[in-house]
Amino acid sequence: MTAVAAWASYGTSSAVGLHEGYWAAISAIVVIQSDVSATKNAGQDRFLGTAIGAVIGWCCALLWHHETWIYVLAVAVTILLCWLLNMRSAGRLGAVALTVIVLIPRPEPIWQIALSRFLEVSWGIAIAIAVQLLSGYLQRRLPAAWRML
Repeated sequence: MTAVAAWASYGTSSAVGLHEGYWAAISAIVVIQSDVSATKNAGQDRFLGTAIGAVIGWCCALLWHHETWIYVLAVAVTILLCWLLNMRSAGRLGAVALTVIVLIPRPEPIWQIALSRFLEVSWGIAIAIAVQLLSGYLQRRLPAAWRML
């Protein structure tokens, strides 16, 4: 399922207007779990963490000017905010999103970079959940002999 989710999210990313589909594939790999409920929980953490990290990363990049203390402060704020919102694991994922937005140089405007990362990650999450749901549906519908294949 993980390979199918990665392939589907990457393969369809350009069709929905995403330019760096590898972020969708990475997200699908990160969130897919052994059951739908766990995948949804992991997806929620990744989605919320990325949203928070993208907004704080956008703000950080506006002030950045290669001052390390601004970056460190932004990472701490991201993790603290997620902790205060009782989303501890989302904090790490938010810090990753922030890091990608701030530290990887790009020619595009920073708001566009932050929005693109958020949309690409969200696409991967959606595909992973869809693959998980489809897999569960097929397992219930297919005869036992087919499932053994």
